[in-house]
Amino acid sequence: MRGPRAALGAVLLGALTALAGVVTPTTALADDPELTPVERFSSCVAGGGQGNLLLMFDTSGSLADTDPDAGRVTAATATMTRLAAKLAEVPDSTVDVAVSGFSTGFATSLGWTALSTQSAPTINAAIEAYADRDRDVDTDYWSAMDGARRAFSERIATQENPCNLLMWFSDGEFNLNVRDNDSKLQRWGGLKPWAPDNKLGNRAQVTQALEAGRSDLCRPGGLADQLRSLDVATIGLGLAVDLEPSAFDLMQGITTGSAGCGQITQPTPGEFIMASDVDDLIFAFITALDPVTEPTTTQPCVDTECAEGTRTFVLDGSIGAVNATAKTPLDGTRILLRTRTGDSIELTQGTGEQNLGGSTLAWEWLTPQVLTFDLTRVDADDWAGPWGIVFIASEATDELAKSTITLKGDIAPTLVDRAVRLQIGAEPVALQLGTVDRNGARIDPETLSEETVLSARLIAGEETMTLADDLTKGDIEVPIPVDVDDLQPGIAELVLTLDVTTQAWTENGVTTPGTRLEPRHASFPIVIAPPVDFPSIPARISFGSTEKPDPVTVLLPITGEGCAWLSGDTTFTGYPDGLDNAQLTSPAAGRDSCAKGNLELTLDPGGLGNGSLVGTTKVMLAAADSSAEPIAVDLAFDLSQSRPASQPVLWGTLILVTLLGVAIPVGILYLVKYLTATIPGTAVLAGTVSGPVDDAHAFTDAGVPLDVTRLQMAHLTDRRQVTVAGRTLHAKMGAALTEPGYVVVATPGPSAGGRGTLQSVRGDARLPLAVQGNWMVALDPQRPGSGPVEITVFTAPGAPGFADLLDDVRANIRVAVARLREGLPPDAGPAAPAADPWANPPGGSRPTTGPSSW
Repeated sequence: MRGPRAALGAVLLGALTALAGVVTPTTALADDPELTPVERFSSCVAGGGQGNLLLMFDTSGSLADTDPDAGRVTAATATMTRLAAKLAEVPDSTVDVAVSGFSTGFATSLGWTALSTQSAPTINAAIEAYADRDRDVDTDYWSAMDGARRAFSERIATQENPCNLLMWFSDGEFNLNVRDNDSKLQRWGGLKPWAPDNKLGNRAQVTQALEAGRSDLCRPGGLADQLRSLDVATIGLGLAVDLEPSAFDLMQGITTGSAGCGQITQPTPGEFIMASDVDDLIFAFITALDPVTEPTTTQPCVDTECAEGTRTFVLDGSIGAVNATAKTPLDGTRILLRTRTGDSIELTQGTGEQNLGGSTLAWEWLTPQVLTFDLTRVDADDWAGPWGIVFIASEATDELAKSTITLKGDIAPTLVDRAVRLQIGAEPVALQLGTVDRNGARIDPETLSEETVLSARLIAGEETMTLADDLTKGDIEVPIPVDVDDLQPGIAELVLTLDVTTQAWTENGVTTPGTRLEPRHASFPIVIAPPVDFPSIPARISFGSTEKPDPVTVLLPITGEGCAWLSGDTTFTGYPDGLDNAQLTSPAAGRDSCAKGNLELTLDPGGLGNGSLVGTTKVMLAAADSSAEPIAVDLAFDLSQSRPASQPVLWGTLILVTLLGVAIPVGILYLVKYLTATIPGTAVLAGTVSGPVDDAHAFTDAGVPLDVTRLQMAHLTDRRQVTVAGRTLHAKMGAALTEPGYVVVATPGPSAGGRGTLQSVRGDARLPLAVQGNWMVALDPQRPGSGPVEITVFTAPGAPGFADLLDDVRANIRVAVARLREGLPPDAGPAAPAADPWANPPGGSRPTTGPSSW
């Protein structure tokens, strides 16, 4: 999953290519099916990529009616448990999971956490917390997608081979509630970033905001395109209980690109699944990550077992386990497992386990109509042969049962030498393919069935090279020489597809055909190096994140001899609204200014918006031997932007009240100040680090040792006081009539807070009400003059502008600590009263107390 153009060529089948000689590029057939979004994600993970899976839940109040028993939580936890078990069977596979919610805004409740059988309970606990989160207003699709964009943009900035998947759930259409007073506006998240001048004060204003939000989501280069440009595959799950299916047209468009939502529609951006009730939702959620396009339907038997009510599948020694999910059409419908010997085991309601000799069986009814079961091979005895799932209803019904069966073959395709490097102009390199079991051990092809076939494609830019089609077991390990002289240098993608059909079963003269397993896909990044004497560059560069409209400059490393310059051929596939004139420039713009070592790149967004500037550009590479013709390579880039939150409510209210004249008591003004002196937003994230700081050195000089994954989050259920990362924040309204509200953080030793210029109140840190995007420093209470200092940073869900915040810490920490320590007695003596070095400008007298507060 290294970019839309690479994934565009990820096809499964093509024209047969002879194995003899050297493989050369061929054009993919127009009717070749592409990998599904889930297959792209799973094949990327199977090939050693870093999986990033973001779960995003709607938390609007309608869920109390549409999903009162929190079926969405039941489904999600079951999905994570099954996915963790699957990952344990794929060698070297890693998937990190983050959990978030959306209503008036976007909030992360669990940062990126490695998924494993050991961590699944922790992840599921975070998911289970959403069972009671069904009281919020709004179903804000824009904030949901913008939060996901920021989460993935920051996540992949330093990853070489990310595999990205977003799973989001909603039970309603894009909707905003009317804010008929300023208190509601502020309590419900403030102004919407995409409509900063709209106070949502009446239905007409809400309609205007919704239209603007839909436009920014689906316009060319809008939020949907920005996510797709970041190579994020999407699964949307809609629960339509009280709404017509058409109410989810926008959600489906964001997910799949249908109905003209976005310009990037190939490869298919995602899959949308509609559920009409909670049982359908649970079935859809659990099977969304299974490599099955459509579930199989079965007409249930009535009262007793019957052939038409049985779904048969055949197992052999190549199958290690069976995962199945079934949904019955009616409450009370029974499900039986028919074993290879013809015995039937009823899977009774609740949970159950049974040892079948050569296998173990475990099942669970998630609802009275939805069942999951796992059949795991222990040894070869009582395993190979035909099995079946039998549905038995107590009365005749026209409705059908649904089931998905995933046969987990103990076999996967692999690239034997993952460090292989292809070079333009060099002798062809032979790729060694093979098959391995769940432990990564080689499988002898001779032990495979005759119907096992392997296909391979190499995707480089817009070219798809067919390496092999339908290799049978005798040819799977035959080395394939590859000539890449006609391809573009960079990171190519080797896509392997293994098709396995189980052995047919014959008993008493009756043959049951084998069952075809779902194809196993794996994709591996392969370096296609430039010719000898040419330098090389990374395939992608991140410009980070910013809350400013200023140009951002980065250095692109150039490895090897030779030099590089920016050709000027740049395409933006995603950009914030109004920033379609952004420019990417470099001092090295031609052969005469060719850069060595690093290529300086400057991205000028041309303004400030909410979104990501995402695109590709051409970089020219020149050999150390200047007689060789330069070659062009693609470079992907992105810059994440966020506007700082606007806080217009307090001053607008004060001005309005003041204009009413002296007839309004001053007490009302203070009441307004008190009501509006609250911490804005839905949540606060914070993290604390500590270390030595003196006039010349600081432990942050090489960078603040803190990343987003280490932040703790607290939801703002009480906007006047919140505790996060060991700090308790108290909102104060300020004593003076025109003094803005602020936040105080009490500490044992002297402290100060803010950004750039820090402040304190009676020795405690003082921050603005909008604490997100600010930081504080506290001295050691025992050794304030020489002991370690603690730095705490505060940000909002999604951590907008986090890199800039850390830069501010690094730039100002030494000055801040020096001013806090000014005038303190030596550490050996008794501790002096905490000073307030920021209460007055340097050189002025310092009062013994800071500003009073309520």
